[in-house]
Amino acid sequence: MARKVFIIAFIVLWSLAAGAAAQKKTGTLKGKVEDEKGKPVAGAEIRVMNTRTREVKETKTDEAGDYSLELEPDHYVVSFDAEGLQGVTLTSMQQVEEGKETRVRTMELEKAKKPTSLIRGVVFTIEGFSLPGATVKLKRIPTEEEEQAGKKVKSLKIEYKTNRRGEFAFRIPSQQARYELTASRDGFKSQMKRIYVGENESVPVAFSLEPVKK
Repeated sequence: MARKVFIIAFIVLWSLAAGAAAQKKTGTLKGKVEDEKGKPVAGAEIRVMNTRTREVKETKTDEAGDYSLELEPDHYVVSFDAEGLQGVTLTSMQQVEEGKETRVRTMELEKAKKPTSLIRGVVFTIEGFSLPGATVKLKRIPTEEEEQAGKKVKSLKIEYKTNRRGEFAFRIPSQQARYELTASRDGFKSQMKRIYVGENESVPVAFSLEPVKK
C-alpha cells in the first residue's frame, strides 16, 4: 500500500514539474498612449516585433490608453498607430527580461498632418489557414492615366511582416493611386496584386500562397 502511495505521489510531482517546465518564461511590456492634449487614446494599435525571430505580436489600448503584452525575453521594436493620429515607431529597442516588467515611456501621438487611406488584409495558405511571418511589400506604381500621360509618381515603398493571424496593414496618403503588393514567405510561391485606392478609402486585400513543390 505504501509503495502504491509513493508511486502515485511521484507521478503527481513529476507531472507538476513537467508542466512548469513546459510553461514559457516571459516578461511584461507595458505602457500608455495619449494624444497631444494628454488625453488617453483608446483602441490604439500596438505592434511589437522580435528583432531576432521577426515574430510579430499586437494588442490595443484600453479605455485608459493602457496596454500590456506578455513576451518572451528578448529585444523588441515597438510601433504605435491610431485612427486620425500620426503613427510612431520607437527608434530605441525595448528589452524584455524574464519575470520583470518593462515600462515604455508614455507615447504622445500627434494629430495626423494629412488624411490617410488604408490597405488592410490577410495572407492565407491555399488551404485557407492564416500565414504568420509572411512579408508583404507595397510599392506605388502609376495609374493607367498617369502611364499614358508619361507622368512620374512619387516613390513609396513599405514592407510589413504579418502577425500571428496573418494580418497586415498599410496606412498611405489619401489620394487616387495604384499600388503593387507582393506577399512572400519561405517555402511558398510569392503572389503579386495591383489595386486602386481612392481618397479616405479602406481597401481589403487577401493573398493565398501556394507551397513550393519539392
